[in-house]
Amino acid sequence: MAVARAKKPVSRKIAGDAGGSGSRNAVRGFMLRFAVLSLVFALVPLIPGWDGLESRYLSVQAVLVNGLLHLLGQPTQLEGTTVFSPAFRMTIAPNCSALGIILFFSATVLAYPARAKRKIVGIMAGFMAIYALNIVRIVTIYFTGARWPERLHGVHEELWPSLLIMGTLFISGVWVYYASNQRTT
Repeated sequence: MAVARAKKPVSRKIAGDAGGSGSRNAVRGFMLRFAVLSLVFALVPLIPGWDGLESRYLSVQAVLVNGLLHLLGQPTQLEGTTVFSPAFRMTIAPNCSALGIILFFSATVLAYPARAKRKIVGIMAGFMAIYALNIVRIVTIYFTGARWPERLHGVHEELWPSLLIMGTLFISGVWVYYASNQRTT
């Protein structure tokens, strides 16, 4: 014969930790910090001297893309931020830099409750990962333009923006997982 056991009442502390007002307040705090940081980072291009920094950043990207294309056997040349060959010509413009999405990622990291050292590591690692993904994006856009120009618009304007966003969300998720595990140990 089975004996029925009475369920123990859940304490308020456990209930609060499992989705009560404490976790809602933490989420609200994160969202508020994220919104404020996103707004601040959206204003970064208005900082005096930003255009010069961005120009140098784009030049470095162009040099890396040109070098990578050479390694892949492409006879490209470089003129400022324009990479070209007889097959295709492209200019790496500010909206191709991925700086906006890197700042979005940085706002996520800074808003998340973690130690400052972990945030610095997260921003540096995320910057490198997103930067590398963007270099791959630019190289594939070159190859698309050189070999399949009819597909260039779809790859440049539709496919890669989505992949860059998904990649950034994935990198953000990995960082949150890492930071959360470090907080509990």
